Amino acid sequence: MTIKSKIIEILNDKNLKYKNLYNLYVSIGRKLSIEKDIVEDVVNKLIKSGDVVLGKNGKLATLQTLKIKKGEVANKSRDYLFVKVKGQARDFFIPSDKTKGAISGDIVLVKAIGGNNEAEVVKIVEKVNRQVVGIVKKDEVGFFVEADRFTKPIYIQEKELNGAEVNDLVVTEITYQPSTKEGLQGKVNEVLGKSDNKAILEEAIIKDFNIPTKYREEALKECEHIADSINEDDKKGRLDLTKQTIFTIDGADARDLDDAVSIKKFEDGTFELGVHIADVGNYVKLGSHLDKDAFERGTSVYFPDNVIPMLPKKLSNGICSLNPNVERLALSVIMKIDQNGKVISHDIKESVIKSCQRFTYDEIFAIMNGDKEMCEKYSHLKDDVLKMVELSNIIKADRKLRGSLDFEIPESTFKLNEKGEVLDVMPRVQNEAHNLIERFMVICNETVAKHFDELKVPFIYRVHEKPTPESVKNVLMFVEGLGVNKLLPPKNIEPTFYQRLLSMFEGTPQASVLNKVFLMSMKKARYQEDDLGHFGLASINYCHFTSPIRRYPDLCIHRIIKQCLHKEYSKAKLYELEDFVTEASFQSSKTERRADDAERTVDDLKKAEYMSKQIGKVFEGVISGVTNFGVFVQLPNTVEGLIKLENLPKDDYVFIDRQLKLVGRSNSYCLGDKIKVKVAASNVFTRKIDFEEVLEKSPKKIQKKTENLTK
Repeated sequence: MTIKSKIIEILNDKNLKYKNLYNLYVSIGRKLSIEKDIVEDVVNKLIKSGDVVLGKNGKLATLQTLKIKKGEVANKSRDYLFVKVKGQARDFFIPSDKTKGAISGDIVLVKAIGGNNEAEVVKIVEKVNRQVVGIVKKDEVGFFVEADRFTKPIYIQEKELNGAEVNDLVVTEITYQPSTKEGLQGKVNEVLGKSDNKAILEEAIIKDFNIPTKYREEALKECEHIADSINEDDKKGRLDLTKQTIFTIDGADARDLDDAVSIKKFEDGTFELGVHIADVGNYVKLGSHLDKDAFERGTSVYFPDNVIPMLPKKLSNGICSLNPNVERLALSVIMKIDQNGKVISHDIKESVIKSCQRFTYDEIFAIMNGDKEMCEKYSHLKDDVLKMVELSNIIKADRKLRGSLDFEIPESTFKLNEKGEVLDVMPRVQNEAHNLIERFMVICNETVAKHFDELKVPFIYRVHEKPTPESVKNVLMFVEGLGVNKLLPPKNIEPTFYQRLLSMFEGTPQASVLNKVFLMSMKKARYQEDDLGHFGLASINYCHFTSPIRRYPDLCIHRIIKQCLHKEYSKAKLYELEDFVTEASFQSSKTERRADDAERTVDDLKKAEYMSKQIGKVFEGVISGVTNFGVFVQLPNTVEGLIKLENLPKDDYVFIDRQLKLVGRSNSYCLGDKIKVKVAASNVFTRKIDFEEVLEKSPKKIQKKTENLTK
């Protein structure tokens, strides 16, 4: 339990009495054996974060005692809000007169005021997303900006237009956020260009998600002082692995190679797997300008034709990249693994390595399949590769036994020309070489997480909690709608339960879409200072250790590991570390969501661009979503479009929510059904694609599914 958690627990005590805050801090300090100043600092941060409220009477109250929840405004529709609270299945509904002016993305305190999860905003703890992208419009009242993120306009005084004209796409800063129904007010900070200019649309998305694209000047200066190669002083005290056979396996276009692997097999059938990760923490020090930039970005962001890296390329593609035939500093996790895929011992060391080969996934896959040319070309490394394949299969079997879930959600990849125009959209193909590396990284992450959980030092874990009973019930109701006999939810929800559900539909048309439905029923993974395990991977302990070049949590825990290896922590330092870990976990989860949303939006833009050239063409697809306003269809190339309700055959349709069905007298549309569609429209500015159903000669009759898929 962290110091913050312990202090909140003390404040939750209804019998707690104190004369003033000074006496309280002294009392808590004695109970926890920490200095009074540390308690005061923690409490002030809890007040700032909204986890503790300081009343007018000078007394402190926790959210639990006040029966208040803290959450994030998940979206805004018209004048009302929905607020998402961590660990709560249902969002709070906030009526239009109870919002206190909160907008999408704000962190707020809410209090229930009625049934059906209705609540009111008590306080806005943090105002975020003050910068939005939209189009300048004008009506009889004056100028305003219409932004995707808000249904209400953002009013702009003429003097605040900054040279913008009607129909310009602009970056707008919200300057006034009223607590009533009045509209938002703002000023134009940047004019991107005319709203019908396709060339600026990707830039507009990046700006709208507030993703930093420039580094601090001070950070770039810090880079200049970092050497391009390591010297003898850098190697002191490190495990020298430069003579060992170590190599990297990445995509052909990868430039930042932050993980390498090595393998040995012993006569007793056990393996020694080495996972060697670039020691980025050696170069990016806590509190440096490079660190501040990395903290703000949180992660690298990947677009089809562009990457916004977390760290400058001099680091990510240079001294921190495990390029072949050059010495590099690393953190090595050396694991002894038995014939059942269990780690029976491990060691974590600062090391010096020299990769002997830069393999691509396709090259490894070719060796795995006995390709004569590749086996001859890499004859000196072939045995190591085959040992890795053997170990990978053992780990795969163990993960399956534990219940690890492998949701096959197709990702998109794009073929672009020199101008960045989309020539084709395809599902990303992952072969068994990708899976091999993924399994090695997962077992390494589990090992590191378990090590530091047992060590009881502040750490950042990757947490994926089990689904709520309500979510599981909804999944079972949906499955029953596909013809499965009534299933009762288990008393204890384990990954193996979802695994069995997925196996029921293996090889059926519904299989790919069901992966999506099951995934949506689960909680989102996040970073947290508490080790709560990873449900999807069936891992008791889990963290992100293997990508410090592109993920801030990995960089954080690298520095913690190095501190522990050098025994550089006192009680005061542990408190500072604990405080930072909490802050970094929250920030990293937030920036990860931002990056995911931005990447998805740019992908949608590229798909809309491609499909705008396919108007009138006919494709076969699968129904991937059913709503009360139409049917979503996904094509084999991963593109998804909507058949609007008014464009479906005329019928008296009823939307069955729990089973995701649209049923009429003569027609029915169910998730997973195959369907033939024609591309009717594709708008690159709204990123929306419209389909029309290509009807057969006879109407689509309802066919009752009676097969028992549980047999």
